[in-house]
Amino acid sequence: MFAVAISCVVSGAAQAQTILSLGSGFKSPEGVAVDGSGNIFVADTFNSAVKEVLASGGYRDVANLGTGFNGPPGVAVDAVGNVFVADAGNNSIEEIVAAGGYVTINTIGAGFNGPFGVAVDASDNVYVADTGNSAVKQILAAGGYVTVKTIGSGFSYPTGVAVDAGGNVYVADNANNAVKEILASSGYVTVNTLGSGFSLPYGVAVDGSGNVYVADSGNNAVKEILASSGYAAVNTLGSGFAFPYGVAVDGNGDVIIADTGHNAVKDIAAPSPLVASVLPGSRSVQLGAPATIFATMINGGTATLGGCVVALSGSAPAGLTLNYQTTDPTTNALTGTVNTPVTLAGGGGLQSFLLSFQGAAPFAAPAMPIVFGCAGAPLAASIPGVDTVDLAMSSTPVADIIALAATPTNNGVIETPAGGAGAFAVASTNIGATDAITVSVDTGNAVLPLVAALCQTDPGNGQCLAAPSTSVALNYAGGAAPTFSVFVQSTAAIAFAPGASRIFVRFEDAGGGLHGSTSVAVEAE
Repeated sequence: MFAVAISCVVSGAAQAQTILSLGSGFKSPEGVAVDGSGNIFVADTFNSAVKEVLASGGYRDVANLGTGFNGPPGVAVDAVGNVFVADAGNNSIEEIVAAGGYVTINTIGAGFNGPFGVAVDASDNVYVADTGNSAVKQILAAGGYVTVKTIGSGFSYPTGVAVDAGGNVYVADNANNAVKEILASSGYVTVNTLGSGFSLPYGVAVDGSGNVYVADSGNNAVKEILASSGYAAVNTLGSGFAFPYGVAVDGNGDVIIADTGHNAVKDIAAPSPLVASVLPGSRSVQLGAPATIFATMINGGTATLGGCVVALSGSAPAGLTLNYQTTDPTTNALTGTVNTPVTLAGGGGLQSFLLSFQGAAPFAAPAMPIVFGCAGAPLAASIPGVDTVDLAMSSTPVADIIALAATPTNNGVIETPAGGAGAFAVASTNIGATDAITVSVDTGNAVLPLVAALCQTDPGNGQCLAAPSTSVALNYAGGAAPTFSVFVQSTAAIAFAPGASRIFVRFEDAGGGLHGSTSVAVEAE
């Protein structure tokens, strides 16, 4: 799916993962579901609404579906797009019919008390976490959703349900701090407990391989119970969630989260064969002028990928537009038609682009993610300093500093012995207005065992003009092109992890506004 990357993290399985944010305007969303086209359905609880976040708009466009709900916490979608809603405040389960444009709403089943979770199987039977009755129920499609059966037993305040291709039902048994499975083969009598260590689990989902995903609200975590381990092993996925309530998984393996405490819907993206980079990594321009950068997308997988696009994320500033056009990677000359998807061959197929941003109002968006995606594949991981852009637009003339870093190995990595020293160079030029700028060095969000300092250098001989420090202040004239050296002293080993272990050089004004940046990866062994 195409969505916006917020940060890169490392999972328990040591795979790089990207956390994405989808849509906006939610108020305590508690349930999520995804259809076969990647559209996301949201139970937007405190807005008493059901919403659809459209895949076709890069997950920026959000539409309301149906009316008359009262604090709905759960949502599900069937194979033809009908949406089922656990309408807790009305003690009912509602079906929003896709035919006719999500206007018709039918009440199905009866006898529910504060239903929280809802799921639908391949035969269109609907499963309900009937929370107030501490029960899990099945509404049979045969007969027109009239017959309601109680399945399994022993639940206490169940809040989430999911169903796999074999009809097995998975339950977030909230008050028992457990995740359970009701076996279809037993006639929905046998109940197994899966995994351990959960605290107030609210949502549950299952993928095509039988892995179970849990919104583990009391631990502010999203977890995966591995089917291959006999449902014993539990991995934590992503980080930074606040009371996640709902969870879903799409056909690509992306895990979608109702991050309730943050009033957000997020996506833990599955590993992708795509990688991307941008240059320069920062632009700061006056409104009315486009901000342009170059970008490259590479297909590291074996299969050819079509429908490859570059797009804004769902969290991009309001009024911002992006146009992309292919270029010749050897000359940077424009070659294609604006905003036309391309195909990337497998085995390292590469395409370069010119990206042009145009704003409607002033904003500052440091480390703004950009969507790099192809049809049928997870989008490229978003790595701050690699394929994000520090973008700002001002109503007045502003400094716009293009900065490039060069390492001794010329590969974008500063390599030192563990406990040893190294250095790299930074060239810059201000193509904008004159301003007082402070140039500083840091390691971003990572805490790394190193000390870094920089100095401004004589462009002719590379010698420092003053003793190295953590920052350098200068009056940065328009057209000026100062150079710098950055010195790194590691105090311990630093594993090679270019997405996480990076050194940033930033150019900021007196108010902390960012007007330029560059970065390199760091390794010490």
